[in-house]
Amino acid sequence: MIPSITQQLKSIHLRFKDSVMPVLPDGNDFVHEQAQLISAALEFLIDTHEHEYRYEVIENIEYRNLLNELSQEAAETTPEVRAVLSEAGPAPQEASIPLSDISDQNRRMKEVSQHLFNALVADSGSTKARRARKLMAATAERQVARELAWYRLTGFPQEPGEIGAVLAVQHG
Repeated sequence: MIPSITQQLKSIHLRFKDSVMPVLPDGNDFVHEQAQLISAALEFLIDTHEHEYRYEVIENIEYRNLLNELSQEAAETTPEVRAVLSEAGPAPQEASIPLSDISDQNRRMKEVSQHLFNALVADSGSTKARRARKLMAATAERQVARELAWYRLTGFPQEPGEIGAVLAVQHG
């Protein structure tokens, strides 16, 4: 299982507080102040990052609605308003599910998919087994591409794409 971003941030924060902060030189107030700022920044990220997507979706919807309503009141809508309102935006339901709930659901779907796959391939020569293998292989291939892109900065020997580009290709 790949640790979530929250788990990774918590681990970094714990290691920083347990391993780095205790060995900082005494008497150097600036160094201690900087360490406290780093610790506070990590705490902030741990507290907020899972909500950032929902926050941005809600804000996008709020301002899209505001612009729509204001433009209806205006005598003339400017090209700038028309341009920004013509851009694709998120659907309102995208803000309803917390990231942690989606991650938990994804984990459950992976487990259930594996169980169903195992049941289908039990009869290894059947048409259903061949189709299940093909479906699982295609899904695994896309998962590997996402993970290589996600962890591209950790030194994989392949040339993974940037995560945004990989997700755009897989989504569209």
